[in-house]
Amino acid sequence: MADIVVGVDGSPGSHAALCWGFEEAELYSCGLRAVVGIGRGGAAHPEEADDLAEKAAHILHKTITAATPAGSSVSVAEEVVDRPGAEALLTVGHDARMIVVGARGRGLLHRLRVGSVSTSVAVHSSAPAVIARGVGPASPPGRPAQAVAVGVDGSPNSLAALVWAAAEADRRGVALIAVHAWLAAIPFPFAEAPGEIIQALEEQAQATLDDAIVEVHDALPARLDLRRRVVPDSPAQALLAAGRECDLVVVGARGHGGFAELLLGSVSHQCMIHSTASVAIIRGR
Repeated sequence: MADIVVGVDGSPGSHAALCWGFEEAELYSCGLRAVVGIGRGGAAHPEEADDLAEKAAHILHKTITAATPAGSSVSVAEEVVDRPGAEALLTVGHDARMIVVGARGRGLLHRLRVGSVSTSVAVHSSAPAVIARGVGPASPPGRPAQAVAVGVDGSPNSLAALVWAAAEADRRGVALIAVHAWLAAIPFPFAEAPGEIIQALEEQAQATLDDAIVEVHDALPARLDLRRRVVPDSPAQALLAAGRECDLVVVGARGHGGFAELLLGSVSHQCMIHSTASVAIIRGR
């Protein structure tokens, strides 16, 4: 059974990623591989490289110890990988159940830049990539579990995201909110659009969402609490709004861009940057 891979650098962001990873591993009944990538290209001498590896191993173990829930039965492997951060995670996690990274970090290992690592993983990973924030799959004491939201536009990656999000919501025992936004389809200002055009666009958007759900119906859990939401807004804003009432936002990847900056402005990247909930980016394998 595939494990969950978590990127660690000793920052608060990677601590949140580990906490999220532990809770996911409990849900999936699988192991956890905590990875720190160091890359030795800048080390002037072998002694420097060995010292960096030793410090990385110490930070890794310390972070894992702090994040491990009391009584956890999750099997954890600690891995210091002699590659830069994103490359290390993509190499170790090429066949992982998912790769989890922190939203932001102030790496104690100066060679690691968590922001660039998380973006690179999201762009290039064939496995689901999760950018974890403070709230994980299990709710803190006194806080009820919240729904999972998924963006649906009918594309192959969004259908893969819908199936993955449905399974995730089912494991957590929460509702799945399937969101389709349609305001971006209007070629002129919303206030000036005739009523019949607005109605036609809304009906078309509803049909797109319904058709997508029908297409993957057989892959959805039978007991899933599925809530359909057609929103007159841009896709990113619709998902960010849904994320404020959810623990997790799931989006399909745009594609294999050669440069991370090419994703700027995309729905997935906007959710990565601005979502208050954790974000999972799914690419159909």
